[in-house]
Amino acid sequence: MTEPAGGRTLARTRLAKPLATAYLLGLLSSTGPRLVHLLLLLAKGKLTLQAAWLQIVSTLRRALSLNRFPAFCATLIGGSTLMQLPLRTLAIQIGSLRGLGDRYIRLFVNFSAALISASAAFSLLNSRPQNGILTPAQTTPVSHLDLINPGPFDEPPENGSREVDNDTLDAKSLSRMDLAGRTMDLTLFAAIRAGDVLISQVCNRLPPSRARQVVSRGTPTALFCFSAATIMHAWFYSPSRLPQTYNRWISAAAELDHRLLLALRHARYGTWIYGKDTGMASLLGSMCRDYGLPEELGDPAKTIPIPCELVHMGCSKSCEKHALSRFWRGWVFAARMYAPLQLIVLARHVKKTGRMGDRLVGLNRSVVSKALVDTTRSSAFLGAFIAFFYYGVCLSRTRLGPKLFAPKTVTPQMWDSGLCVLGGCLLCGASILVEQSRKQMEIMFFVLPRAAATWFPRRYLPEHQWKEHITFALSTAIILTAAQEDPKRVRGVIGNILNAVLRTD
Repeated sequence: MTEPAGGRTLARTRLAKPLATAYLLGLLSSTGPRLVHLLLLLAKGKLTLQAAWLQIVSTLRRALSLNRFPAFCATLIGGSTLMQLPLRTLAIQIGSLRGLGDRYIRLFVNFSAALISASAAFSLLNSRPQNGILTPAQTTPVSHLDLINPGPFDEPPENGSREVDNDTLDAKSLSRMDLAGRTMDLTLFAAIRAGDVLISQVCNRLPPSRARQVVSRGTPTALFCFSAATIMHAWFYSPSRLPQTYNRWISAAAELDHRLLLALRHARYGTWIYGKDTGMASLLGSMCRDYGLPEELGDPAKTIPIPCELVHMGCSKSCEKHALSRFWRGWVFAARMYAPLQLIVLARHVKKTGRMGDRLVGLNRSVVSKALVDTTRSSAFLGAFIAFFYYGVCLSRTRLGPKLFAPKTVTPQMWDSGLCVLGGCLLCGASILVEQSRKQMEIMFFVLPRAAATWFPRRYLPEHQWKEHITFALSTAIILTAAQEDPKRVRGVIGNILNAVLRTD
């Protein structure tokens, strides 16, 4: 029996709803932060009305281009629903010949539509022309041959850089702007979420047991600790492996004097050596002057090892007091981010539960208390992360490490050339235990793709882009198919978002 034309039109209209929703969400997420920043500058008088208007128009014009993020979202989500109609017709015809059931036809249609739309969206986003601006990752020396004997205030080369070297670029007549990889972070995010969907599906089919419960509860914590250690180690010694914005955010939260960071990098590179004058005395010597300490404390030829008092940057001689100070400063830094988000949550709650003309009815004591507790606890998580890292460094290099290992076995040079940072990296992950269990998984999913990004070059030769293309398309198809079959199979906030966006009723 043929479906009426009106029914087909209504079905197409319903299937087109996710396209519009995805486009609006993509537009809001890509332009919202920039527009808010411009409005704040305008309110502070740092931008004239005309300059702000021109920048707002420019921001919106760029975002509305076909190869930008909003169009990518619309292609990905809209294509995965709109293409279901022709694919379902084809699948029914094939399925009737082979006697396939409705469930297998539905899975084939959903997966095929998602796979095609993901492939098209990937190509669309990667078709955007380069802006011609080099990033720090592209200007960082890729081997010690590019920079010989860097000065005390110069960044030493990164050891083991995964960036494409200049000889390879010259041989292939390419510039760094021709390299592929602009969507690597997005691809890794999709691959990890798809892996979670598949692994969770397999685990759910296993018989329940005590061991399974322990592994299930402990996995987010273990993965977060591993990811946090990887990211912090990369921030210290291989910053080009992290996104620029993420590097800046970590730097703002850490509040580490850049001269101390340079000293640790030079110690790892081999130009900062205890007991030897390598011309590095002025690096921490200037830091000692600024914090009211004798300059000799910053000279590696005279002071072995550099005292923790300098690492504390004038806070205190006590490592414990410094850790508590770091916890408080980290808490305040985080509270400035979380408090506005909780205000938005409260506003939504009031709008949903308050009566017309009396919106404050929905704002009772328990709701406000929960918002305060969530803000306090989430801020304490970041404060503990920062405090544990700094305390881990002190424990390793002066407090505990030298007592466990003889100085001849593990020298001060070895501690300050990497082992003390490793100690901080391993300890900071324990801060996840401060956060609520329901949020631990979300935080883990946030940091794990960024940790995975340090294992791959941020930019690579265009001839290898097909590997990323296939990975992204398959991973996204798995996620979208799972979300349409059962939204709970995609865990966390992303599952709720996909459920709302893909809804066609």
